[in-house]
Amino acid sequence: MRVLYICHRIPYPPNKGEKIRAFHQLRAIASRHEVDLFTLADQPEDLSHREVLLRYCRDVTVASLNPRLARLRSLPYLFTRMALTIPYFHSAELHRAVSEALARRSYDRIFVYCSAMAPYVERAGRIPVLTDFVDIDSDKWTQYAGFARFPFSLVYRREGRCLREYERRVCRNSTCVLVTTEREAELAREIAAGTPIHVLPNGVDSDYFSRAAAGDDAGGGSGAPVMVFTGDMSYFPNEDAAIHFAHRVLPLIRRSQPDARFLVVGRNPSRKVQELASITGVEVTGFVPDVRDYLARATVSVAPFSIAAGIPNKILEAMAFGLPVVATPRAVQGLSRGVAGAIETAETAEEMAAVTLRLLRDPVSARRKGMECRRRVIEEHNWGRVLNRLLELVENPCGTPRTAMDPPAPYPTHMEAKLLPIKDLED
Repeated sequence: MRVLYICHRIPYPPNKGEKIRAFHQLRAIASRHEVDLFTLADQPEDLSHREVLLRYCRDVTVASLNPRLARLRSLPYLFTRMALTIPYFHSAELHRAVSEALARRSYDRIFVYCSAMAPYVERAGRIPVLTDFVDIDSDKWTQYAGFARFPFSLVYRREGRCLREYERRVCRNSTCVLVTTEREAELAREIAAGTPIHVLPNGVDSDYFSRAAAGDDAGGGSGAPVMVFTGDMSYFPNEDAAIHFAHRVLPLIRRSQPDARFLVVGRNPSRKVQELASITGVEVTGFVPDVRDYLARATVSVAPFSIAAGIPNKILEAMAFGLPVVATPRAVQGLSRGVAGAIETAETAEEMAAVTLRLLRDPVSARRKGMECRRRVIEEHNWGRVLNRLLELVENPCGTPRTAMDPPAPYPTHMEAKLLPIKDLED
């Protein structure tokens, strides 16, 4: 089949949540079908990755998107009923390229990654369209509104309301819709009852995220007990979680464990995150070439989210690495019962400090808990299993959804691993 795949950010390198999922999807579809990729690049250096993606795709079209200009372009729509997300991701260059391709080539399927890209293919005619919402963005913006100050709270609440109406239209124009969790599926069904909704979770490369692969056969860090939090630190939910843990939870832990350290690991730390480095016991790294080096130093991974949607890749990666995870109930709400059951949950700062301290003080128990985390995440978040289900949907988008995914088989999860190293994987 001929597949037009369109996504909002170039899916290489797979070094953050949205790119990890898109890259694995693209590679899986291209293993069986002819794919033309259309995408945006919001960093100048991303344009160089076109050649890598051509190893998988018949053709790759990348249009530049200047984030600052995109924000300015969106502002006039604040006084309309249109969600600001839509003009933000609009590119006349990419729209022209997609329209020309649809007129010139005969596609069998269209795959839309991120609902914001749906306007590019609204005039695709009768071609089956699969849309991967990943998360329900209207819900995420509504959550943001609850944490933001005026006037941003009003803007975020408006965005959530407008996106919900837009998402309803996208659902109705899609042959089927994909999301990462059953919680997101329930939200999608509330928005557009009658649209076929399929849960396709994220996977994790458990071979890459292993102590053996990272050169840490002994297991665990040495010296002072270490807690780690990983992710793109310009992303508001990550910023909020890191600040909350450093200011509210860490001081409680250090009262009983004065040498405990908190590692904040990830690219683009905001000013507020950088300021955390002035707190005794906190280290803010910024970009790191290999996040596994920092996971190997840790005894516990923390996910203290107040805002969460979908499946945070940082949790899957820490579990695959064999680290015990302490998280808020909101952080695990999208996980299956089996995977969530391996995670220690705590609602308040006091509860999180107590649970984390217990693990820090008993490294043997922490390691045992970490191995149980790894076992469960391998069982339920195997990329081969996930991507076989994806291929089934691409090839039969109108088929009746099944209650269980196929066992892993045809899709090669480590294609060209030496050629395309995957490093610094983070949300």
